[in-house]
Amino acid sequence: MDKWKRLHVEKGSKAILPAGNRSSVVHIPAGTQVVVVEGDMEQDRFVQIRYQGNTLLMLSEDHRRGVGLAPNESGS
Repeated sequence: MDKWKRLHVEKGSKAILPAGNRSSVVHIPAGTQVVVVEGDMEQDRFVQIRYQGNTLLMLSEDHRRGVGLAPNESGS
């Protein structure tokens, strides 16, 4: 993926905050924008996103169920 993509979370979603042997689930509320920093929504099971200063893992299928590209999709 050559450019980061801003995603608008249309429906609430969840992501994983990896932390060594213990990970935690983070709720991402509807209406939030996140940035995909690594991965391909169409090919990878998980993608890395940035949300509130943290790098999280989000299921790619969540994208297909209610997360969409924001109008201004490129960022850096």
